[in-house]
Amino acid sequence: MILRILKPISEFFESVLDRIISAAGALIFMQIPAFLVQYKQRLGGHVDELANLIKRYKAAAADNSRTIDEYIGLHLQSDVKEFVSTGKIMSENLERFTDLSAALKSLTESKGIVKFFAFLKDIEPDIFKAALKNFVPGISFNFETFFYAAAGIIFFMSVYFLIKKSLQFIIHRVKK
Repeated sequence: MILRILKPISEFFESVLDRIISAAGALIFMQIPAFLVQYKQRLGGHVDELANLIKRYKAAAADNSRTIDEYIGLHLQSDVKEFVSTGKIMSENLERFTDLSAALKSLTESKGIVKFFAFLKDIEPDIFKAALKNFVPGISFNFETFFYAAAGIIFFMSVYFLIKKSLQFIIHRVKK
């Protein structure tokens, strides 16, 4: 008798939970395009700042009738440890500029779902953390966003059903 009463209530709550999980998955995954835009803006800011810095390095090298590579090499080969460390910083900034510029180009030229994989391929952890920390949620209504919503529903429901079936299996095993 009690089971007869509890079963419809249980089924009702399960169906509500299904819908909540589906909606949560859709809403969370719909944020991906907005996050990618904000990440790309931060990445572009880093590239612009490094470009400005390298421009200044090149100007300093030109003032001394040297190329940028010669100028950095001069610092790296110095007997003064402070100049060597400055040369390392310049060299690292030049390398970082090259890497971030390539990542920005890849992200900018990618379309649709390919953009997400370009992001994953070249993700820069510090920029990612800063973008996540200052992320402003937003939803645009286009095909890409709806694609992410569908992916979110599928992903969240798959996890939900996996957990549900695992719990049912465990409970069934314990009852035996």
